[in-house]
Amino acid sequence: MSKNIIQYDLLISCPGDITNEIDIIEDAVSQFNAQFSDVLGISVRTKYWRKNSYAQSGGKPQALLNEQFVNDCDAAVAILWTRFGTPTDKYKSGTEEEIEIMLSSGKQVFMYFSNKPFWPSQIDEEKESYKNIQAFRDKYKDRGIYYTYSSDEEFKTLFFAHLSQYFLSEKRVAEVKRERHSELKIVGINQNQHINDEASIISFVPNTEMTISKYLGKIRELFIDINNIELEKSIELSESVTKFAFPYRKPVKISERQRDLINLFAKKVGFDIGTDFYGLGNLSQNGIPYMAGAGTLEGTEAEKEKYNNFQKLLDIISKTLKWEPIENAFTGKKCLKLAIQNYGTDIDEDVEISLRIPQKCLLSISEFPKFGNDEMGYLLNDCDMSELFGICSTSEYLDYDASIRTSHRFSSYIGTPPIFPEYPDYSDDFESELAEVFCYSYFDEGDAYILKLKIDYIKHNTTIAFPAVIFVKEPFMSIPYTITSKNIPDIISGEIKIK
Repeated sequence: MSKNIIQYDLLISCPGDITNEIDIIEDAVSQFNAQFSDVLGISVRTKYWRKNSYAQSGGKPQALLNEQFVNDCDAAVAILWTRFGTPTDKYKSGTEEEIEIMLSSGKQVFMYFSNKPFWPSQIDEEKESYKNIQAFRDKYKDRGIYYTYSSDEEFKTLFFAHLSQYFLSEKRVAEVKRERHSELKIVGINQNQHINDEASIISFVPNTEMTISKYLGKIRELFIDINNIELEKSIELSESVTKFAFPYRKPVKISERQRDLINLFAKKVGFDIGTDFYGLGNLSQNGIPYMAGAGTLEGTEAEKEKYNNFQKLLDIISKTLKWEPIENAFTGKKCLKLAIQNYGTDIDEDVEISLRIPQKCLLSISEFPKFGNDEMGYLLNDCDMSELFGICSTSEYLDYDASIRTSHRFSSYIGTPPIFPEYPDYSDDFESELAEVFCYSYFDEGDAYILKLKIDYIKHNTTIAFPAVIFVKEPFMSIPYTITSKNIPDIISGEIKIK
């Protein structure tokens, strides 16, 4: 699970004679992050001119460095030994300027002077520089902001202790807590799938690629495809001749019941059926018992293609008949799409939302449209109900599954094998699936319903959509709500206006 980490940049400021200490600082920072990053939710990152500066024109070198990364650092570690550094426009060295920038901004500076042994020749070469170091040291001795060390090991011990003391102090931990906190509120999702501080009552549109009009369009295409198949001219054998010549072959026909159904949809899509439309030539089915290939079609490729297109047509007609009452049941229905937004700087968990909605305005699960067994079976087996009634992710918000600790909220429907397979009863499975999709808890409170919803986890700067739309019967003005969570001690009370 991802975590919210606050990043602090630590400037390393020192002249070119300091080398070992830079590696020591990097190691100490890595050790600190490994020990405390997860606990405090903070991470320290070093910035140094050798690894963070880049070629840039249009200004003085130190001014460009300041602009590139020095000014944005949160703290600094400064080290001086035998060299003071290169003078700048305002100060005797770049290190001095960087220290003054940090101090004048009220930022923490860890300042160290090295007392490690050095060759006399080093001082002879840098006499003026060494004098500047001594003057600089005297300047800050009364301010008590620097330390001295005599070996790399001593520096390592000092620096790690000071780094830890600063970030682990009660004051700093309190500051981190103030900087990291969640902020939760309810927002609306409009007809165009954009987040809004107000909620909109919108027309419900199922999240499905297929609609009645698209089904009818496919049906018309199949009518045209079937009609355009030309069969070879051949003498159509009578059923008696077929029985005598091919005793194990059964002529393939489109039944009267199937023709009636096809004729009905031909009228719906405005297609005129010709006299040869149902003709399949001499297509037959191999019916030799206990033989390989029993049940296969025997005939020309065109005859087989035409028959297979009839099967596709009948299958789509069947799906259309099952989908039509579902689409009709929701035509004209209105709904709300809501989401919870964390606009704070930290994650939150175990969030519980309570919405108060007038009873006369809410279409509860008990008032959900009733469907026949075939339609319920179609919804369970051919549709993803969590997608059909759910709110899918967009670039502005995530779907409800993104907040769940387990991998998936819903699994594909797998019903209990019926005792009589030809007449399965889908009612219990349908009710169970419906409760999973609309996973709100409803509580009757006088003239209002209280809807409750739980959110396992929500990242900072993230919006999570509710699991499904909320159907409404009448317009109303607003939804008062409360939110409780693991990381917010107080109950959040709010109200979202309804357009």
